[in-house]
Amino acid sequence: MLLSLAWRNVWRNARRSLITMSALGVGVAGIVSIFSFREVANEAIVSDVTAGLVGHLQVHALGYQEAPSVGLTVQHPLQVEATLERVLPGAKAERRVIGAGLAGAGDRSAPVMVLGLEPGASALYTVKDGAGLGAGKDVLVGKDLATDLGVAVGGELVLVSQAADGSVANDRYTVAGTFESSSAELDGNAIAMSLSEAQSFFALGDGVHQLVVRLPTQREDVQPEAQALRAALDLKTLEAVSWSEMLPQMKASMEQKRKNQGFVDFIIFLIVGLGVFNAMTMAVFERTRELGVLAALGTRPRRILAMVMLEALWQGAMAFVVGVALAAAILYALGTSDLSKMLGGDVMGVRMPTHLELKLLPASLKGAAITAFLTALLGALLPALRAMRLQPVEALRQS
Repeated sequence: MLLSLAWRNVWRNARRSLITMSALGVGVAGIVSIFSFREVANEAIVSDVTAGLVGHLQVHALGYQEAPSVGLTVQHPLQVEATLERVLPGAKAERRVIGAGLAGAGDRSAPVMVLGLEPGASALYTVKDGAGLGAGKDVLVGKDLATDLGVAVGGELVLVSQAADGSVANDRYTVAGTFESSSAELDGNAIAMSLSEAQSFFALGDGVHQLVVRLPTQREDVQPEAQALRAALDLKTLEAVSWSEMLPQMKASMEQKRKNQGFVDFIIFLIVGLGVFNAMTMAVFERTRELGVLAALGTRPRRILAMVMLEALWQGAMAFVVGVALAAAILYALGTSDLSKMLGGDVMGVRMPTHLELKLLPASLKGAAITAFLTALLGALLPALRAMRLQPVEALRQS
């Protein structure tokens, strides 16, 4: 009975109720749209990070993460891979060698990052010109680095570096192709060669600098998997780190944006809450005499309180539905968002996505629902308390 009575009271002044619900609905649409946009962008960033250079997890020699050195290697990497497969079913490991060097072609030279990769490690890059990475003395050159060095497919490249045993590492290579990756830093500084050739070049034996682990999950938080892996490894010689530990600034930036969402929700709560408060105050004031009659007929104060609060809940519920529908219409109408002018280049070593496939995320509904219903309830609380405390005699005197 109270529900039907509250519903009838909502539409006794339809114009005022529609204005209140419209304001609350726009607030809900704003919360859902901002949340969905931010999380879609975060998903794209994490996907690029974990599919490319960084991976979900990495296994290094102890101390490598803090101070990378060509001599700090993971020994017997195949045994470590077997442990990975046992502890993290479905995970894929990629052995990798990383070193610094100087590359020269003709009269040009540049400092470079030398990547030793397993053949077929195409998740890290896309071949732009020429052939893919093969064995022997063939290398791939980042597309921007190739331009800087003036080297083309089929050209020769000389690499000089320091090997793990302290000797000078130098050799001549043929450019099999150029590549493009998810990182502008790699495109402008990296040279890729086969893993076995890199191990030979740096005199590493069968050692590698990184075991890059990619998990069969899209979750951002991979700490449970990191902890499970650490429990299975010999932490006296090895370390396992997650992508968020390797890129703490990026993780902190994402968390800060989430905290900012709470501030936006609070601002919307204040603005719309004042509107709800004003509307419910007017509704109670206009019905003072009616409420007095109800009290005189024996209606308990808490039932009057419940009736007014249910009116606010009805408005909050309808505003929530309208707001979610509006947000969905906006997000799906925009479809793909072009951010190329806003997010060009790298941020903390990772190229930002330039196109986002916008969609409404179910997770965005929780915060919007809490804001909508709390705004409606708290905005109506004081008017409802005033209605509950009305004295029948005084209320009936109101004209």
